[in-house]
Amino acid sequence: MATPRSQLVDSEVPLHYHLVSRCVRRSYLCGHDRSTGKNYNHRKAWFKERLYHLAKYFPVAVDAFSILDNHFHLVVYYDPKECQRWSDEELVFRWTEVFPSPTKTKDAEDIEALKIKRRAELLTQPERLQKIRKTLGSLSSFMKHLKQPIAWRANREDDCSGHFFEGRFYSGALLSEEAVLAAMAYVDLNQVRAKIARNIQQCCDSSIFERLQVSASTPERLEQSLQPLVSGIIDTSRQISMNLKDYIEHLNLLVGQREEPSDDVQAIWYKRVASIRKRQRAYGTLNELKGWLTQRGWQRVGDTLPG
Repeated sequence: MATPRSQLVDSEVPLHYHLVSRCVRRSYLCGHDRSTGKNYNHRKAWFKERLYHLAKYFPVAVDAFSILDNHFHLVVYYDPKECQRWSDEELVFRWTEVFPSPTKTKDAEDIEALKIKRRAELLTQPERLQKIRKTLGSLSSFMKHLKQPIAWRANREDDCSGHFFEGRFYSGALLSEEAVLAAMAYVDLNQVRAKIARNIQQCCDSSIFERLQVSASTPERLEQSLQPLVSGIIDTSRQISMNLKDYIEHLNLLVGQREEPSDDVQAIWYKRVASIRKRQRAYGTLNELKGWLTQRGWQRVGDTLPG
């Protein structure tokens, strides 16, 4: 029996999570489909556009992503209490940006006028506001509304119906900064491991590709701590201490390694990144895992994070 999502995602404490979702039957529905010969690479742009839009309005911050032909990875920071701090006005603004009313007009002013009218109506409906707050505050809802429009669009393109993504997605809690960095590196190097890219510069449709492009135009970013690519969380105090320059250096050292390196520091990095492949329910030190397990009444979740 699958573990309930409520047990995997903390409803009280803000945490990072590694999320993975696959296409049905692991079909190549976002790349080159070997069985049909069709190429669906353009759908990866749909996903990235939707991710960047949705993450501005849900209580998540996206730290890493990688879109492959038949699945995608995310590393996000999720604050389950963030939506409770939004005013009703902030709440309905976010809601109408994520779910605008259907309209045939393409005029920007008309669309904005419809949004303003709808926001005013929603503010008079307290029960509706409560449901909206619950939806926008849910990580499962974020994943659902990230994938659903892509599935609809792909089905229209293929003139078919049915599921596009598997119904259940993987989520692994990242209990320390070391676990977060290991998951980010795992995600950013996913295309290298899959032999789609030979180096991080070739990892298209990934967060490291986006970060490299930004740093090329604004070199000062290299010395700054790793910031979210996009965030819907108002509190911006959360930071990852490692800067982009050091992170890129670590990724470059990991590229091409098939055996554990001899350097002690790099060996720890190698082990940490490799451990993310296990798909545990949580990653962290022994004490962090014990605390996480105790809260849920569980006995064992997996191995401790190396180092």
